[in-house]
Order: sequence, then structure tokens, then C-alpha cells
Amino acid sequence: MAYLAILQPDVRAEARLGAALGATHRVSFVRSWADLRRLLARETLDGCVVDADFPNREDAVTEMRRLSRRRSDLALVAYADVGEDDFELYRFGGLGVHGVVLARRPPWASGIRAAIERALTSSRAERVRAALDGRYEPGATAAVAWAVENGDRNPRVEDFAAAQGRSTRELTLLLRLNGLPSPGRLLTWGRLLRAGAYLGKDGRTVEETALRLGYSSASALARAMKRETGKTPGDVARRGGLPFVHARLFHGRPRRRRDSGVTRTLAVAALAAWLVGCAALASNVDAPSGYLGGRAGRGVVVSPVDDVITVLAGTRT
Repeated sequence: MAYLAILQPDVRAEARLGAALGATHRVSFVRSWADLRRLLARETLDGCVVDADFPNREDAVTEMRRLSRRRSDLALVAYADVGEDDFELYRFGGLGVHGVVLARRPPWASGIRAAIERALTSSRAERVRAALDGRYEPGATAAVAWAVENGDRNPRVEDFAAAQGRSTRELTLLLRLNGLPSPGRLLTWGRLLRAGAYLGKDGRTVEETALRLGYSSASALARAMKRETGKTPGDVARRGGLPFVHARLFHGRPRRRRDSGVTRTLAVAALAAWLVGCAALASNVDAPSGYLGGRAGRGVVVSPVDDVITVLAGTRT
């Protein structure tokens, strides 16, 4: 289970959050931003849920921005008195916040858990991306992060490519030139990286992990893990989870393939075609459904769960 801190001065809201999260995660309650900083200094936290209006909105925004910059490994969720159409959601999108739980109409416990789960996933995807910075081109690392964050939704390769602003052929070429697998196989890697986190840090069983990631059975997950990493889910659980899977998938892979003249020519031609296409479509691009804006590759997206806003990282470049 993940280790979470909750900064919530309202006793009723604190009780609601604690009841929703305490059964599935380890939870510590703090009463001030200073207490949260002290807890972070002595404990290894996976995420925190903070009141975005404590002691007031401006001070909370300052603290969240500071926390996001200093602890990029931390899943940060804001408990905020905003509506789905509130302009403040744009602001949260630029703070590095991974999710927002709406306080005006408090969601059911399942909604709170879903918000935390998506925030933890977004944070883990960002950590995977950051670990690959400098090894691959930014577009390739963004694709890896997207696969981690969305692989459990069983997206089509076409959807994967569209989310990167590329055609399937262009995405395939980008990944190949960076020594990465095909888009379809990379989506499998994303699911397995998630599986590593669930089996390791979260302590979930193979059956629970398989169900959460959309595998038909524990055996199906085990076969995929063995095929791609050479290890069983049990091995993954014992050897550290996500970092171990990451090392097995990426360790020793080339920084970038040395291209033949023909390959370089094809790459340049594909890039030129893509740029021309972008220019033609730039004035006619629709944002994803529910997309409300954001900065630095983040956007605020309305979650399918009622009254929960999820901030997705790395979905737009």
C-alpha cells in the first residue's frame, strides 16, 4: 500500500478522507504545512492530500508549488473548493498537482480512492520519464510516460500515437530511432511497470494486480512479465517492484540507434511530413474531451468518477 499524508484542518473532511483511504493505504494526518515538511523529512511518502484553502488559497498555492518543485517524486492531490468549470483548475494544472478532489460536493469513498490512484499513477509515470531523460529524445520519453499512465485502459495503437500528436507510422519510427520497441509492445511495458509498482511498493497480489491492469488472469500477467523481463511477478515483488522492472526493461538499451543513410533519409522525410501536417492542422485542433488547460505538459481532465478531477501529466507535449 502507498504511504500518504493528509493535511486537512476540517475534522469532518479529514474523517471522510481517512475513512476512504485508510483501508487501502497507510495514512498519516498532519495539521500544518510545517508538520507536513517535518514528516517528509523523516518518512518516505508516496503522496499527500492537502487542503488547497489552508490557511488561504494564496498561501496554499505557494506551498503546493514549492512542494511540487522539491519533491517531484510525490503524488500531490489538492482538496479544493472549486467546481468543474472553475478557472482555478487551470492554475492547479500549472502547479504540478496530480489530482484534485472537489470539496463542494464531496465524492464517495470510491471517488476519493480513484483520485488517489490516478495521482499515484501520474506521479509514477513522471518518475519513469525523468529517469529516462537524456537517454532518449523528449518525445520518446513522453511516449513511455503515456504508456505507463494509460496502458491499463487498453488503448489502441492509433490512440497512443494520436495522444503524442503523431501518426502510428511516425510514432513507430520515433521509437525505433531511439532503440525502443513498437508502440504496441511499449504499451505492454507501461502495464508491466505499473504492475511492478503494485507488486512491490503497494504489496498487491498477482491476482489483484492482473485485475487492476486488465489482464484476463494472473497467469496472463505472469506470462507477459516473464516474456518481457525474464522474471516472474514473485521475483519482481521480492526485488523492489517498479525500479526492478524499469532496470530489466531499459538497462543496457542503446541511447540511440546509429542510423544508416537510408534510415536517416526516411526519418527526415517522415519528420517533414509531420511538420507540414501540424502546420495544416494547427488552426483546427480540438482539445480532448474535458480538457481544461494547464502548463508544462499537464492538463486538467475531468475524471469519469463523479466529482473528481484528475490532472494528467505528460499527455500533451
